Amino acid sequence: DKYDPEKLIEIGLIGAGVANLIIFFNQNYYLVLTVWTLNAVVQFGIWPSIFKIMSAQLEPSERRSAVFYMSFTGSIGLMLAYLIAAVVPNWESNFLISSVSLFALAVILHIATKYAAPYTVKDKEIKPKTAEGTEESLVSIKTSKLLLESGLFILLIVAFLRVIILYFAKTLSATMLMESYESVSPSIGNILNVVILGVSMIGNLLVKTVLYPKRIKSAPTGIAIMLFVSLIFMIPIIFVGEINLIIVTTSLCVIAGSLAAGQLFTNYCSMRFEKFGKSGIVSGVTNAVSSAAIVVNSYGVTKAAEVFSWKTVSELSLITLAVSLALALIALPFWKNFKKKYHGKTIAR
Repeated sequence: DKYDPEKLIEIGLIGAGVANLIIFFNQNYYLVLTVWTLNAVVQFGIWPSIFKIMSAQLEPSERRSAVFYMSFTGSIGLMLAYLIAAVVPNWESNFLISSVSLFALAVILHIATKYAAPYTVKDKEIKPKTAEGTEESLVSIKTSKLLLESGLFILLIVAFLRVIILYFAKTLSATMLMESYESVSPSIGNILNVVILGVSMIGNLLVKTVLYPKRIKSAPTGIAIMLFVSLIFMIPIIFVGEINLIIVTTSLCVIAGSLAAGQLFTNYCSMRFEKFGKSGIVSGVTNAVSSAAIVVNSYGVTKAAEVFSWKTVSELSLITLAVSLALALIALPFWKNFKKKYHGKTIAR
């Protein structure tokens, strides 16, 4: 929120390109570990900076659609990464392709920024007016106060728990099925990964075209509904290995689609902080919470499956979704009061 978002994106792209190039030429374990850690650091400004542009600097009528496309294209990128990895001759080539692509994107962004400037607005040009005061008084409100008043501090916990389950469905479900059913081969598991990504994209499309804001007027309400749907479809997963494989895979797809939709609703919540000049920091904090959840999924969930069983993992996932739903419902009155206080009755977000 304090620095030029385009510059932060360029730093992330160039830094990531350098990291990929180093790993292509040298695969020493400790070097890779160090470089990839630094890669994460330089890239961390990319997501909140893009979100800042989409939610605060585009013309107001375009912002919600832009945030949708931001979420939607993330799944497309991941799917392309799977497809590229499937056809390259060796795994090192992935890093060369990534490096060249990132450098090219940095150049394209630098050029496109100049042409896009007339179609964007900067923070200092945004003049929101509410009964609570002028632009200056709104911008001066502390982030911690806004997080408490809006209930977003609760929704951050919800996001943490939701992402754990989402990435369990996205990245570990294929392993779970291969270890639970003799009929599932690695190739089928890989296909499932791509299908789940596709379903996640469908979940985002459903939110944009059907649900929000036509039928669901409040983004936190959308989060709660998606968690409820996921909770219901998590019940068959408890019986993995014991019931029909089609039922389990269908349930996994619905869970992934619902939780991905919940992620888009969370992004819509972050948009509401544009009025205070804080959409960048809020999306950055949400991204940090999601990153921590991915770490827990990568280590904690796999460890639980190894020590106990996939059935235990499924039971824990069901409990996690139930807790998430309860917390989301607790956050609803906070958000309602926050919306009424700062956005007025005409803002249905």
